[in-house]
Amino acid sequence: SFATGLLILAAWGCQSTPVPTAPPPDLPASTDAASPDVLAERAAAAGTSKQAATLYLQSARLYYDENQQAAARQSFSAIQVADLEDADLAAYLLLNAELAIAVGDYPRARASLLTIDANDLSDPLRLDLTEARLLAAEGRPASAARRLMSVDAPTNDVTAPQAVNDAIWKYLNQLSALEPGASTASSEPIEQGWWSLRRAMLESFSLADQIARLSSWQKAWPNHPATTNLPSGLKAVTAEIRRPARVGLLLPLSGSLSRAGRAVRDGFITAYLRFGRNASFNLTLYDTASDSVSNLYEQALVDGMDLLVGPLRKESVVEINGLNPELPVLALNYLTTEQPAPNLLQVGLAIEDEAESIAARLERDGAKRLLVLHNDESWAIRASRTLRSQWQAPLTQQTVMDLKTITESVGAGMFVAASESRRNELSEVLREDLQFLPRARGDIDAVVALITNIEANALVPALRFHFAQNLPVYASSQAVRGASPQDLRELSGFLISELPWFVVENSTYTEMNEAFGLSADPLSPLYALGVDAFRLCDRLPLFSSGAIAQLLGSAGALRMEEGGRFKREMAWGRVVNSQLAPASRTTGR
Repeated sequence: SFATGLLILAAWGCQSTPVPTAPPPDLPASTDAASPDVLAERAAAAGTSKQAATLYLQSARLYYDENQQAAARQSFSAIQVADLEDADLAAYLLLNAELAIAVGDYPRARASLLTIDANDLSDPLRLDLTEARLLAAEGRPASAARRLMSVDAPTNDVTAPQAVNDAIWKYLNQLSALEPGASTASSEPIEQGWWSLRRAMLESFSLADQIARLSSWQKAWPNHPATTNLPSGLKAVTAEIRRPARVGLLLPLSGSLSRAGRAVRDGFITAYLRFGRNASFNLTLYDTASDSVSNLYEQALVDGMDLLVGPLRKESVVEINGLNPELPVLALNYLTTEQPAPNLLQVGLAIEDEAESIAARLERDGAKRLLVLHNDESWAIRASRTLRSQWQAPLTQQTVMDLKTITESVGAGMFVAASESRRNELSEVLREDLQFLPRARGDIDAVVALITNIEANALVPALRFHFAQNLPVYASSQAVRGASPQDLRELSGFLISELPWFVVENSTYTEMNEAFGLSADPLSPLYALGVDAFRLCDRLPLFSSGAIAQLLGSAGALRMEEGGRFKREMAWGRVVNSQLAPASRTTGR
């Protein structure tokens, strides 16, 4: 009712306003011909009348639709709510919710939306889109997408169905590529179609394969809303884009790094031979161990390359970045502090991505206090540093210097030494020898193990010795890399951050494992990197433009960040019966 709305609005007026973020609305274009500036001027001239309130509301609405958030808030704050007509209150409450979402005030937005009757709105679709936007802002993109999948967009507005489908696709793309989504068997037909489309696009192996999968999907779902109004991002996929005709691989194929270079090469070429019949490019190999990167880059220009994939060494990536290349370059390692050149994109196997995946998983599982055990290798130190930077709750770090001292390291992390020290102090005060069993701390929720497979096997009895065997252990992929079935048996129950192709059913991995023996090869991540490089190379412009949001890759779920850096999210496995089995994305606590 109007009175209820006034009471809620009065309460809002006493709250402080968060810092605005001003996201653009996912709405059809406004058809109001009057400019918001003119409406605001008319409202100011009208004084405190009902006409002024209506004009300020119209002005604020148009400002918001034009993404002029500051001006929208100014006009909105000038509205005298008591002067609004009853018919305008629902529109006022809806705009209030939209402005609240823009500044991150989600409770205010939720309270406002709960008071709105869709029948009081001239455009009920706005309410549907705003409720979905709030769900996504609250971190529930799957719920936001489902909220719109059941919406019947009005047919009298040709832009409305497209706006709904674009919003659904945007929210589906906000989900991790590793998120399975809804069970298509238990969902409504329209929802089944959306999840099926998402899966087909994430798993596509090349641009040609993606277009073919999209065409097959449209034939299978001829009456689906997304077939009638294809999401704009997918329209870009089917549009003509300039694909590379000649691709050069810059890899160390001789010298000390030749095994690593050949692993990437074999992954790339295996993918090329499997799907290359639809690829539009020819391939040329350049050995970065035989000449300088700058000389090889000049040779690639002479050879007419359209895209370079590589180099692999970090120092070589810095070198080619310094050339400010005119050719697009997909580097296979990351710059550290250097500003990337406009044509340089980066994908790789950064341990920092794995550490961030572990932190995100721990947060989803509800862990609060961590014991982080890491060895003194550079990758483990970098991973522990990243994990600490991502973790806001209490965290204890302990370095595992060698196998002989791993029990002592666990004891130190569990404060067993402190318990013994208190016993000794008390014994001195009482001047008698006390019967005593050292006790480990009981406030740890989880152990994070950034150690090798050999060290992980020594960790199990160390945890048991200190009565910590029931603590969940989250380990990086190095804990199982090259592990035998017997090794895995010792790690039963460990949760492992791992490459997707080890834990997600993948025919490419199956074929490559038979050819190269990847399951026992410590270089297997480099094969995966080569496969992903192939899958990216003819779709880089679509990633750069935002038409493609992410890819379920072999080395990780890949999403492009600002600066052209592809970030990996790891899959999760659990050691069960001497094997690494797929694990759900959360265990709950």
